Amino acid sequence: MSQWILGIDLGTVNSCVAVVKDGRAVMLSDDSRTTIPSCLAFQRGQEIVGHAAKRHGVTDPQNTISAAKRLLGHSFDSPEVQDALERTSYPIRPSPLGSVLIEVDGRELTPIQVSASILQRLREVAELALEEPATKAVISVPAHFTDVQRKATKLAGEYAGLEVLRLINEPTAAAFAYGYRKATDFKLAVYDLGGGTFDITVMTAEGDCFRVDATDGDSYLGGEDFDNAILEWLIEEFKSEHGHDPSGDESARGRLIEAAEKAKIELSELEETQIELPFITQLPDQSRPNFSRVLTRQKLSALTQPLIQRTLELCGNCLEAAGIISEDLDEVLLVGGQSRMVAVRDAVREFFGKEPRRDINPDEVVAMGAALFGYSLSADDFKLEEQAAAAEAYALARQDTAIARKLLNEVEKLRADSIDDDALAERLETLLEETEADGTSGRMDDIELEPPPDDELSGAVDSLRDELMQLRGKAGAVMSGISEELSDELADEITRNEQAEAPKDSTIDRAAQRLNERLESAVEASESARTHLEKADQHGSARKVKLTDVASHALGIASVSDLFTVLIDKNVPIPVAKERIFTTNQDNQTEVAIRVFQGVAERASENQFLGEFVLEGIPPAARMEPKIEVTFRIDEDGILSVQARDTRSGLKQGIRVEDPLQLQQPAGGEAEKEPSSPPAD
Repeated sequence: MSQWILGIDLGTVNSCVAVVKDGRAVMLSDDSRTTIPSCLAFQRGQEIVGHAAKRHGVTDPQNTISAAKRLLGHSFDSPEVQDALERTSYPIRPSPLGSVLIEVDGRELTPIQVSASILQRLREVAELALEEPATKAVISVPAHFTDVQRKATKLAGEYAGLEVLRLINEPTAAAFAYGYRKATDFKLAVYDLGGGTFDITVMTAEGDCFRVDATDGDSYLGGEDFDNAILEWLIEEFKSEHGHDPSGDESARGRLIEAAEKAKIELSELEETQIELPFITQLPDQSRPNFSRVLTRQKLSALTQPLIQRTLELCGNCLEAAGIISEDLDEVLLVGGQSRMVAVRDAVREFFGKEPRRDINPDEVVAMGAALFGYSLSADDFKLEEQAAAAEAYALARQDTAIARKLLNEVEKLRADSIDDDALAERLETLLEETEADGTSGRMDDIELEPPPDDELSGAVDSLRDELMQLRGKAGAVMSGISEELSDELADEITRNEQAEAPKDSTIDRAAQRLNERLESAVEASESARTHLEKADQHGSARKVKLTDVASHALGIASVSDLFTVLIDKNVPIPVAKERIFTTNQDNQTEVAIRVFQGVAERASENQFLGEFVLEGIPPAARMEPKIEVTFRIDEDGILSVQARDTRSGLKQGIRVEDPLQLQQPAGGEAEKEPSSPPAD
């Protein structure tokens, strides 16, 4: 029985994993490091993940994948992927259906497969630290992740052999970690600037209810963009000095990226840092110059000011959606490694008018919150498992105690009958045979093994432990007395007749050994029962928190004339289900295409396409006559499901779901088909 629920922060740059031990969230480390680079590489055909992969990327960037989270759930033609094409060292190409394939070491991998390898490594780290299997997890995702990105993340977890209990938004997890042990109500803003994504969330805690009021963000804005701002500055400085663009040299570009990240980190503590890159690249004249620059904190702030300003714009949108002003907030929590940047902290302080919290590790708080949430979800189940284990251990202890008591009583009775030693040995042999098996039979069939009710089990275990203490003392005295008597009789017999055989006292020794084994087994089982009961009490006292999140995007369908009809608004509490009636726009139309989008533009084609659902077999009728009921459902993971039903015929089995990114298969084609007409509103 494993009661570990992994809390996993699957990050763009770094990832980490936590569990709850003794009611508290603790980070699990890989060689004393709690964060693991989200990198996958291949070295001599072997897959490596984490720190080793990141080191490998310096010398072999083309076979090292980093920041795959930024590609997760995107089509190849999306602006995000097109931007990544200019920045990644590894080749990216479209799959037959337009999703993303990464080419490394002669292989084709999807971002889902890369994420699965990272999750598998996190699971290995956890199991090594816990010294037992761990297959259940709560995985965090950016609050602004789309439906397709959430499905992709969950699928990656399944590929890694994990049962994904829930997806939880990263800022929500951070707020949960902050407030789980607080006894007071509060309103909190979580500013989450990670390696690849930005989220801002406003949350309210009232008693045991945690409620997300509003969220906003950008799934393509994070520390990678800050690194790229420094990288572009370094490239321009080199071009200005040497008249040559070093970015065409993959090795030089890798060293520049590494130097940019290192300088950024150092400027969180220093006012300036020296960037030294000897023999950075080969110029047209075959020389290899050294390159050196000083980067100041002020210059870094200027380079990244547009990125910081973008986060503040989203913060303003979120406060407006929540219907509050910054003065209504009790705390502002900084989350994500990029939030360590001094210019970021200063901007957040100025925007919200209060000092942001810095006493929680921004790299670890999301994983800790995910672990705490998973534990909160499962604490009652853990309690029942521990109670069942305690009852089972108690039954074993009762059985061993009863058999030991029966054996001791029989030994005393036989000895009291004053029979000769041969007869005693023979009858003891018979008795031992009856008690050899773990079960009860013959003269043992009167033992009561039914455990008491759960509310009486603790007292019963304590009573049994007291009984065992007394029984062990009595057994020791009885068996010692018999052994001494046999020793005296043996000495007298030898004195009278040197040829006499020794009495069969080996049977007495065996009886004593068997009695001792039963008693020790009973003690061990009773101690196990007590331990399980203590754990059950601990799980029973865990705080049970109700968490309500919100939809991070407006969701709807395309109707006639490319109009976007919203069924679920942004920031609506989830889980949620919304229905709306549509109809046909042509006479005798026998099918309708339900094209699902997310976004805020009035024209559907200007929003993000999520998938198409086709309802076939509608009975022919005049236009506007059929009634097509479309239902959108968002579950607790923020994942969307859509159903269409013809209200007149009840037909709904004709729906077929076409995944535009083909999440279930990394590659493959599909036959072209005639497009279906959209419904009319």
